[in-house]
Amino acid sequence: MSDPDRPLPRLAMLRAMTDRAVLDHVFVHNRTTRAELAATTGISKPTISESVRRLETAGALRATGTDQTGRRGRIATFYELAADAGRVVAAEVNQQGIRTVTTDLTGTVLATGHHAPDGHPMTTAVRAAAVAAASVGGPGPVRATAVSVANPVDPVTHEVVALPGSPFPEGTIRAGEIGRDVLLDNDVNFSALAERREGAARDAKSFAYVYVGAGLGVSLYVGDQLVRGAHGLAGEIGYLDSSGATLAEALAGQGFGRSDAPSLDVDAILTTLSRAATGDGVAVERLRLLGATLGRAVAAICTIVDPDVVLLGGPAGSRPGLVAEIRRAVTAAAPGPVRVEAGTVTDSAALRGALLSALDHGRDALLAEVAES
Repeated sequence: MSDPDRPLPRLAMLRAMTDRAVLDHVFVHNRTTRAELAATTGISKPTISESVRRLETAGALRATGTDQTGRRGRIATFYELAADAGRVVAAEVNQQGIRTVTTDLTGTVLATGHHAPDGHPMTTAVRAAAVAAASVGGPGPVRATAVSVANPVDPVTHEVVALPGSPFPEGTIRAGEIGRDVLLDNDVNFSALAERREGAARDAKSFAYVYVGAGLGVSLYVGDQLVRGAHGLAGEIGYLDSSGATLAEALAGQGFGRSDAPSLDVDAILTTLSRAATGDGVAVERLRLLGATLGRAVAAICTIVDPDVVLLGGPAGSRPGLVAEIRRAVTAAAPGPVRVEAGTVTDSAALRGALLSALDHGRDALLAEVAES
């Protein structure tokens, strides 16, 4: 076993870097040859060949056949990730239940699942969903599990933080209670990660991701650093003061809150957007009030952080009508120019972000296993 606190010798470090370059290419392209690896990575052919042999011996790669290269007498051997190299599991927990996805280390989906709310404590429900997801999808170990929750997560203890009046599943999740190598984070942070890696924030130096749904939340990235706060509470804008009430209370007072739970009524927001689009005067005024209220909160964030772009997401936040009204309010209130756009990862961004995080950690775990072999 290697000591994680001991610096790698230079040769071992170079081998690890080469192995990572090879596997990173395989993770993206699935099937490749040593010649393609050398051409795309810029690493010499002998070094690539040594790495491929090492990875094949360690069980990370397998030869899948040969083919003519187009040059006389030359036959190329193709390699791909071994079928039992490992899997990852991602889960999203919210009021609608638990959604799961299991993929191999290339990100190819092996299985999906949905577990409706069943009244069990959150830890029990998530553990059951994670176990169920891990039990399907093929051979190889589960190398990482990522769980998205609707409440903030303490960055030190990795426990869910209970907030007053939270509408989301009650109970405390501790990563160690779910299973080994579990990654636990807030759904807004995972959604922002998906936008950072695959969406509208890929080229931004800094950005704010504003989630508008049953709850309100903001994820802040300064460079590639997520700002979590000392207790994981950065971005909980629903608790901002808005004329003597919290922002969430102010929106509820405008008719956008639910009577049966302390959360926003997404259906009411979507209905208002739909009616405003037809020219309904009352709906237009309600939408402007909603956009102005949210826009003041976003403008305050811009005053403090001055991000390159503000992305709006969630089941209501990315709707064009609401984006336009929030943009109008922010433009009027912010001290400088601010781009306000809809996020582009709209198909369960939190689950996608959780999966991306699980893939990062799962791939690192495979590389660590290779280094120790």
